[in-house]
Amino acid sequence: MNYAQTDQNKLKRGRKKASYDKDVINSILDSNELCTIAFNIAGKAYVQPINYGRSGNRLYLHGSVKNRMTTALIESAEVCLSVIHLDAMKLTRSAYNHSVNYRSVVVFGKVRELTEKKDKLIGLKSIINHFVADRWEHCREPDDKELKVTRVLEITIESASAKIADNPPEDKKEDYELDFWSGTLPIRTVCDYPIADKNLKDGIKIPDHIIDFYEKRKNGF
Repeated sequence: MNYAQTDQNKLKRGRKKASYDKDVINSILDSNELCTIAFNIAGKAYVQPINYGRSGNRLYLHGSVKNRMTTALIESAEVCLSVIHLDAMKLTRSAYNHSVNYRSVVVFGKVRELTEKKDKLIGLKSIINHFVADRWEHCREPDDKELKVTRVLEITIESASAKIADNPPEDKKEDYELDFWSGTLPIRTVCDYPIADKNLKDGIKIPDHIIDFYEKRKNGF
C-alpha cells in the first residue's frame, strides 16, 4: 500500500529514486534511532535531532515540558521530519559526480500532545522499544514525578516519501580514461559487544534481548 502522492510529498528531482510504499518507508524508519525535526519559532526556522518510536502509522517523541521544540510543534499541530541512513560514498574520477548511496524518508504529520498517563506510557514504551526491542519490560517505568515533567507527542503520519539511491559510481565516458581511482566505500553502523555499567550489582548478567540486539547488528546494518 502506498501513500498518495501530493504536492507536499511528491519528489520533483530524482523521481526514479522515489518510493511511496508504506512498508519501504516503515523499514527505513525502523532502521534509524534518530530523526531531524523542522519547526518554526517567531518566524525563524530551526531543526533538531531527536530519538523517536514508531507504532503503526504513528511516531512518538518526548521532551521536557519546557522544551521549545515540542511547544512549537504543539502550537502548529503539524510537523515535517526526516531520517537518513548512509550506505556508501561513491568516489568518481570527476569531482562533479561524487555522490552517496542512502535510504531516506520525509514524513508529514499531525501533532497531538498526550496528556493522560496511560497514553504517555504507550508513547514512551514505543520510544524505548524502538531503541532495543523488548527493552521496556526490562527497566523501571517512569514514576508520576518523571511523567509530570515529560512531554510526549504523538505524530500521525499523513503522507511520506522515501528516496533511495543504490547504484554504482557514474562518470562521463570521456572521464574513464583519466588516471584517477573511482569506486564505492560501503558504510555500516556496527554494534560492539555490550559494556556493563560500572555501578551494576554483582551477578546481573546481560539479558537475552540485549544479546539478540547485538547479534543482529554486530556485523553492521
